[in-house]
Amino acid sequence: MSAYLVVDLDINDPTSIADYRSKALPLVAEAGGRLIALDEAPLELEGWQATNMLIIEFPNMDAIRDLFASPAYAPLARQRQAAAGSRIIALRGV
Repeated sequence: MSAYLVVDLDINDPTSIADYRSKALPLVAEAGGRLIALDEAPLELEGWQATNMLIIEFPNMDAIRDLFASPAYAPLARQRQAAAGSRIIALRGV
């Protein structure tokens, strides 16, 4: 069953985030992930003030767990955390 990674970032270093994305997205693809939404100004409808969001589809929840636990992703996670405040959740598809 597909799973979705939902990321909401408060970016304080755009250059570092651009570098992070250039390195992280190939790892996402290797894990079977596919970027399906990226919006720097999401439409706020109710109760959520987001500034920069993305959604990535994965084949399953294990693929997301494996990516986040991988040694290759660890330094990128630190880079993202230094460059932006992050709220990240994973959802099971229906």
